Amino acid sequence: MKAPASIVCLMFTLVLAPGAHAEDPPAAPAAEATDDAPLINPQVVDKLIDMGNYLRSLPKFQVDAQVSRDTVLESGQKIKTESANTLKVVGHDRLYAKSEGDVRTREFFYNGKKLTQYSPYLKYYTTVDAPATVAETLHKVENFYGVQVPMEDLFLFGSDQAQIDALKAALYVGPSVIKGQLCDHLAFRQEGIDWQLWLTRSDKPLPCKLVITTTDDKSFPEYSAVYQWNLKPTIPDTQFTFKPGKGDVAIAFKKASDQGGQ
Repeated sequence: MKAPASIVCLMFTLVLAPGAHAEDPPAAPAAEATDDAPLINPQVVDKLIDMGNYLRSLPKFQVDAQVSRDTVLESGQKIKTESANTLKVVGHDRLYAKSEGDVRTREFFYNGKKLTQYSPYLKYYTTVDAPATVAETLHKVENFYGVQVPMEDLFLFGSDQAQIDALKAALYVGPSVIKGQLCDHLAFRQEGIDWQLWLTRSDKPLPCKLVITTTDDKSFPEYSAVYQWNLKPTIPDTQFTFKPGKGDVAIAFKKASDQGGQ
């Protein structure tokens, strides 16, 4: 299951009042999951947009995520695969990403001028000229080459009004602890997709966990990611430029149109 790029663009956060505890409700709850609550609370959407703006304002960060996803066989049986993912970003023009999983392992290097995708076990790499910013580069490689960089949706949170308008429900579920971090559990609904999000209760609104359920597939496959953030990482500039090693072979990026849209 591929996590749609439109899903994680919509996020929100609540702030824990001084002296509150994990079992206490938020000081100003937003649309708790009750029968008489509105399906979409404007306050929830506003907070969600604020979080996206905060993430895009970070001068640098590293986020690691343990990801699991369901693949549905022709028989209808679900097979779960796991991957460990890392994303490192400095400014708006440098990025390194790696996804190491059961199915495949890939690395991405972007230095403001070129983007390289590398398969360390296969020893293949491909490099293309890239736009001047991370956001433009991610847009190009996904739309032109059909390639998604791990956790690329972190650059899209709340940036597209059409994605916000696609929400059919946005509810507050309650407090939850993810890897020792107090978070608020939220539930959203879009056409064909239910998704749940856990966000930190702090002045730094960051996602703790994301679960996406595809509801227009009778098997209801899921995608799940648990995040860990470092907002003051030490990242050398050499991290963002790929240097081929012995045995590495350059190959060409295939356009999405040449891959049958896959």
